[in-house]
Amino acid sequence: MTLEQALAGVKLKGSLAPDIARSSVAGLEYDSRRVGKDFLFFAFSGSRVDGRRFAQEAIGRGAVAVVSDLPRPEHFSGAWIEVEHGRRALAAAARNFYDSVDERVLFTGVTGTNGKTTTVFLIDSIFRVAGLVTGLVGTIEYRIGGEVLRAANTTPESLDILRMANEVARRGGSRFTMEVSSHALALGRVFGIRFHTAVFTNLTRDHLDFHHTLEEYAAAKRLLFRPEDSPAPDWAVLNYEDLASDAMAGKARHELWYGFDFEAQLRAQRIQSSFAGTQFEMHYQRRRVMIESPLVG
Repeated sequence: MTLEQALAGVKLKGSLAPDIARSSVAGLEYDSRRVGKDFLFFAFSGSRVDGRRFAQEAIGRGAVAVVSDLPRPEHFSGAWIEVEHGRRALAAAARNFYDSVDERVLFTGVTGTNGKTTTVFLIDSIFRVAGLVTGLVGTIEYRIGGEVLRAANTTPESLDILRMANEVARRGGSRFTMEVSSHALALGRVFGIRFHTAVFTNLTRDHLDFHHTLEEYAAAKRLLFRPEDSPAPDWAVLNYEDLASDAMAGKARHELWYGFDFEAQLRAQRIQSSFAGTQFEMHYQRRRVMIESPLVG
């Protein structure tokens, strides 16, 4: 892949020099310690570290160019490509590099204040019991097929997500389920990723040190259902009991509302919960199924 192909769709500040545009790109990285020959290195600003500090090291390790939303450092020697938004540029480049893997593997994203981890593990377990090879990203761990990896963040950078999804596809997998945090949505870590299904659990007061207001927090969650510059998910699964769901509805091709109220399409009734587990009747499309689970709560 050429550098021009890798950056297709990325909003640049200026134009690419012809010789740089034709350069071959062998990989993408945002960690200079993992850069190899002909890699494209992304140096974006963080809350604690300025990525430009590692740009020259990346060039020294063989990077073909550095991509950043920050100005070129005064004494930097190498190709510098300035973009409007660093993390969005990384997301677009990763999607290009991994050949739109989110169209070959179906992504399910789960967002909300509480219940994301449990929901993601339950969805993934259902896929695996059905015999599918899957990927999972969550607070506790990441999974690629049967391989378990340490979780660095609830939602890692877009490059890590798409790289794992590509490995799932390489192993014959078809499903990728992940927690999508409000931080990740606000920072652009999942920008441009196509989600087949988006799930909303609930919204309560949390993370206001980052989002400042409950309205900003809700707006970040809404990006999963109403993304900027990419299609809405095919399916939106929404909590009928939470008023915040209303602002997330209306864009997906299909919607499934769940809850306890009779108006919910998928609803739980006759709930019995004890330390032995949970039992309830699940009602959906005039069908009734008894659910018994060892999960408490």
